[in-house]
Amino acid sequence: MSSVSRIILAVRPTLTSSARTYSTAVTSEASTASLATGHYKVTRTRSLIGVPKSTIKVLKSLGLGRKIGRPVFQPHDPSAAGKILKVKELVKVENMSGPVPAEGYQRTRATKGYKVVGKM
Repeated sequence: MSSVSRIILAVRPTLTSSARTYSTAVTSEASTASLATGHYKVTRTRSLIGVPKSTIKVLKSLGLGRKIGRPVFQPHDPSAAGKILKVKELVKVENMSGPVPAEGYQRTRATKGYKVVGKM
């Protein structure tokens, strides 16, 4: 239920929520459950030089503030879709079904080549 619907219901309690819907997304519970199982694979492809600060904040909220080419997985929900639409020129998006694949948790740096076992 959107905030506009809540305000209208508070002002006019006789108006039902089914009579006034503003959502453009799928409203059935079964379809929203199926949306929650998938993920967007979002990869930044462009530099942030010359980009407005508000766009940089959106990229950082998506988890794309560090490296170009590093994928981030976002769940299928309206807030993630809106953020992706805001930065669509700077990212590449793939639709993934099922749980987050193992590549989403891979280490991005090479190993150091040594291991610290204790302090002297």
